[in-house]
Amino acid sequence: MKNLILIARVVFGVWMLANGVNHFFVHLYPEPVGHEPLAIQLLTAFQHSRLYDVAMAMELVAGILILAGAIAPVALCVIAPVNVVAVYWALVLDHQPLLTLLAVLALALNGALMLAYIDYYKDMLQRRALSLGETAGPADWNRLFAWSTGRTSRMTYIKALVPLVLAAAFYTFLAKTGRNGEWVLATLLYPAFVLVAGRLHDMNVTGWVLLAPGLLDAVALWLHFFPTGNGGLSANVTIGAIAYAVSVAFLLWGLVAKGSGEANRFGEPAAA
Repeated sequence: MKNLILIARVVFGVWMLANGVNHFFVHLYPEPVGHEPLAIQLLTAFQHSRLYDVAMAMELVAGILILAGAIAPVALCVIAPVNVVAVYWALVLDHQPLLTLLAVLALALNGALMLAYIDYYKDMLQRRALSLGETAGPADWNRLFAWSTGRTSRMTYIKALVPLVLAAAFYTFLAKTGRNGEWVLATLLYPAFVLVAGRLHDMNVTGWVLLAPGLLDAVALWLHFFPTGNGGLSANVTIGAIAYAVSVAFLLWGLVAKGSGEANRFGEPAAA
């Protein structure tokens, strides 16, 4: 097994290095150009945008690091998306058997080597990983923004609400990216609802009451992203305003209401 891993590492490292050298320095073999219209269009866009150069630079550096044994697990992670895109381009868009075989083989070697380094990824694969500065408890990211299973004190709620408001303000006033920014703002609803749910638990109120603003927000978002036409514009705006008002009311409820001072069905009193 050790010899097979060593062979795979050398083959993959040389392959990535050769692709980079072939692109930037010495023309060793012809680069793919595509045969099907979509494959040609995508590859042409990559070339004109210089994104193809970025991919080849990643292969060049990854090949060097893998062969040198320097942060090889990181290099394998970084280069994996490039190989995934290569498989998609060859298999789905270009339909060329040889190119598809080579792309799949490269991705397979990439994955096999990552499995060989699995011990280095174990900390990354934890279900509830803590970021820098976090400690396990009621105030970590997962409990506040991902899945509320306990109680959130009012002070913790206020502290957690600040980054959400700042993120929303960033996409509203600074990163004005049109529809993309609106979709990002919509995704912020999930951590906001989780945060409010934890606050409701502290007040001995079930988080299921959030179905009311949740359904209103869902309808308002649907009408916003998929409007029914000019005739329904007024109704769309009205529903959106109602959904916004109800959601803000729940946020304010979490700010002003006091938590239960003793244990309840959701756990012990939350620490500030």
